[in-house]
Amino acid sequence: NASRNRSARGVESYLLNFASTPDAAAVAARENASSTLTMSHLNDLVKQIALNSKLDESRDLARHVQTAMVRKLRTSNQQVRDLGVKQAPFMVLVGASMPSVLVEVSFLSHTQEGRLLGTGAYRQRIAEALLDGVRRYLRTLKRAVTDTADGVPMPGGGSLGGLQ
Repeated sequence: NASRNRSARGVESYLLNFASTPDAAAVAARENASSTLTMSHLNDLVKQIALNSKLDESRDLARHVQTAMVRKLRTSNQQVRDLGVKQAPFMVLVGASMPSVLVEVSFLSHTQEGRLLGTGAYRQRIAEALLDGVRRYLRTLKRAVTDTADGVPMPGGGSLGGLQ
């Protein structure tokens, strides 16, 4: 993440929907600006949001990932801010047929967080936190889906080999 406000810091997770706040809309606008898609794709985006059958699942995934990110990153960045789970029309989430989230992890524009992002150890913590969040989400599915080969359910009864 980045901001003109040099004191902005923290972690936030987004799911595909109409923007929940003006700030969420601004973040989506910045992210979407680098997309190769044009305004002619706006109708498709609105349709995808309206037909988003994975909204509840994406919200659950975002909550698990957000919680894991904040918890794991606080071990090396005690001032990390939990900016929460938000909704915004991110083009990168359009068309996903499974629960999907976009996670904005720390701010490059913040001196301390930018420095931390430059270290392999911090990036490893980020990767581990993302994995932990996904694993926790998958465990919640385990209660609802019992048709698995290796004990880790996937939506639709499949499995994700090795993740437990």
